[in-house]
Amino acid sequence: MKSKFTTILVSVLAVAMMLSACNTATPAETTPSETETSTTASEETEASATEKEDPLLIKEDFKSEDQKWRVNGDCKIEVKDNRAFITERKTNNSGIELPIDAFRGNKVHAEAAVKSGNDSITLSLRYNIFGNTSYVNIAFLKPDEDIIMGVGGDITIPENATDIVIYVEANDVKDIIVSSMSAKVVGEYNDLTNTPVAELKDPSSYESLAEVYKDYFKMGVAVPATVMTNTNDQFRKLVTTEFNSVTCENELKPENVLDTATTLADPAKYNECPAIHFDAAKPTLDFCKENGLQMRGHTLIWHSQTPSWFFYKDYNVNGELADRDLMLKRMENYIDSVTNWCEENYPGVIYAWDVVNEAAGDNGGVRDSYWTKTIGEDFVEQAFKFARKHAPKGVELFYNDYNEYQPAKQQVIIDMLKPIAKAGNIDGMGMQSHISAGLMGETYVNAMNKYAEELNVKIHVTELDVSAPNSQNAMYDQGTYMKSLFEAIIAAKKAGTPIECVTFWGLTDEMSWKSSDRPLLFYGDISPKPAFEGVLCAAKGGEVTKPDDYVEVKSDFTPIKEDYEDQKYIGKPRASSTQKIVGGAFDGDYCLENSGGTAEWDGYSIDISRFIGQKIKFSFAVKTEAPMVCLTGDIDGTWPHLIEVDTSSGEWIEASGEWTVPSGMTTLAVYFETTDMSSFCLDNVVIEIAE
Repeated sequence: MKSKFTTILVSVLAVAMMLSACNTATPAETTPSETETSTTASEETEASATEKEDPLLIKEDFKSEDQKWRVNGDCKIEVKDNRAFITERKTNNSGIELPIDAFRGNKVHAEAAVKSGNDSITLSLRYNIFGNTSYVNIAFLKPDEDIIMGVGGDITIPENATDIVIYVEANDVKDIIVSSMSAKVVGEYNDLTNTPVAELKDPSSYESLAEVYKDYFKMGVAVPATVMTNTNDQFRKLVTTEFNSVTCENELKPENVLDTATTLADPAKYNECPAIHFDAAKPTLDFCKENGLQMRGHTLIWHSQTPSWFFYKDYNVNGELADRDLMLKRMENYIDSVTNWCEENYPGVIYAWDVVNEAAGDNGGVRDSYWTKTIGEDFVEQAFKFARKHAPKGVELFYNDYNEYQPAKQQVIIDMLKPIAKAGNIDGMGMQSHISAGLMGETYVNAMNKYAEELNVKIHVTELDVSAPNSQNAMYDQGTYMKSLFEAIIAAKKAGTPIECVTFWGLTDEMSWKSSDRPLLFYGDISPKPAFEGVLCAAKGGEVTKPDDYVEVKSDFTPIKEDYEDQKYIGKPRASSTQKIVGGAFDGDYCLENSGGTAEWDGYSIDISRFIGQKIKFSFAVKTEAPMVCLTGDIDGTWPHLIEVDTSSGEWIEASGEWTVPSGMTTLAVYFETTDMSSFCLDNVVIEIAE
């Protein structure tokens, strides 16, 4: 996947939480950090004077003749006045990139200073991994057309990565101006310059998930097309050994199917029916056909990775948006052309289509997009009507979304799909399932059953990955969690839940869009992880093997205390937030400032796994312009407020309380959030066992 996805969760309790003073839902597609601070010329000049001497910094400020930047994609870049002007962008990901190969195997802080008329700017990481291309979002920004703003965040680069770049992209094809880009090593530098990448394992002898689960459901995997053209055939062997269903990560998304050059060269000819091609998808379609594998088509209609020209009159992005009638014709013709081309050229290969992807809004209703602007909120209903009319007989039609098991989001989805189900135009619900080891299997299965019962649809798990817990035995604990999760899924299948396919979103950790979270079944060298063993054990019995370096976990109730006087902190960003040490403390010289974010719940997170099952007491001082700050438990499915603090005075407020930490999980965090995305400062944070 091109890093455009998101996290998830569910439980009846969360409905009430969504309506409380602090919105505590999980953000879309696991979004990374965002900052919205402007950068002044004096700040940039001062930074340049010191940073140029830093060997662990790679920076492009467009002031030197030593050009470090490169063009990414189809666009034009002109440097003038110490800025890069990016114009004539043909695709959303077209822009500017900065190579950072020297930082392979390191954690880096990446930044860019930009302004643009696009609604959203993304700073992303791209690298090759054993001949495959992977994409990871680092940070998001809501830019300004007139002010240079900073966007940045931390990212860990896999040890076996090559051809590493950070790049700037956007949600649309409008111009972008960049005044600087940089990457700086965080912590101790790991110099892998002369270290060869690892050797790939041969997976031919691995036990087959498809075979083990043949009596339950299909076992699928999402892959990039580079797997099919890779000189390393171990990746293809892994696919054919383990799986019987395949999903293209990007190659069947509209931006790769719509033929931009042909359509824009003759907009009158293609006015109602844009030209299409399948150059990107053919290698994967050929592979599936030749190896007897079936494919889930992903995806026909999506607000993202669909070029904006598709929605304009005469395909002119500088003109007016197309009207409803024209867009309905384009939608119908596109769905008809794509589904039937695939069936005619690869009969029987595609057995299901994600007709619409991620149309439900995170805060209710239908997501605002070009589709709603041109057709209206009934575009989802229209898409399924056209898909039922034109899709080949026997091909199943699915709706696909993230956060699909959060109670509030689930109800939005069900309400949106009910008229479609009543009309008989939908066959299944696609549950993306980008989750953590804190989600209870019972909660997850209950969400499946709710969709099945209220919509009378089948269930596909479409994009499963499970972030490794922050524990001393992370890989082993992830393996035991996978065992319990799949035991719950198997039990649900036996009890009648209509689960027909489970698809993992990626082959290996290092190829994942969430590579830093190590969320998949295989290491980068294709060797199996405990997570793989856990999935096997769920179906066959037995226990996940403890590794030789297993650490016996002893009770550790050491208090967590942060006063920031050493200018350090142990927590981390929750989703799209940024932390830094600043002055103006409640007590002493320094405090912690949390800023940025794309949602109210993007705050400062502290791991409290050591206190699972215990009663704790906590205290802190907080200052913000927001009316309220909440300390919230980060439990998948529910987000209980430990305390709600009235901060409307704008002054420092002291708060304290107690909480019994739930048991039955491996990892758990709490986080600070505001009600309106205002920045906030913390001081004297203490979390400890209650007497």
